[in-house]
Amino acid sequence: MGRTGFEMDPALVAAVARVAAGEKVNVSGVCREHGVSRAVFYRKLDRFREHGSAGLAPRSRAPRTRPTSTPAPVGEAVVRARKELADQGWDHGA
Repeated sequence: MGRTGFEMDPALVAAVARVAAGEKVNVSGVCREHGVSRAVFYRKLDRFREHGSAGLAPRSRAPRTRPTSTPAPVGEAVVRARKELADQGWDHGA
């Protein structure tokens, strides 16, 4: 199975930079040699063209949004209510 990224492989980074500079490179051969797909290569090429070498740095895989998370105002209200119950000596749950 191929890698999903190649930020640490200097030969692939160099190939991306050469293609970005307009040099003719056998992309299929480079991808085959380094175990990455052409889609990954071209995605990195687009990022390199847009952001320079910083575009090849690893990116977070965390979701950008968490639609099922509790909204901040609700969480704050729960914490406030639990603190009030604890201050009054009541059991305020787990």
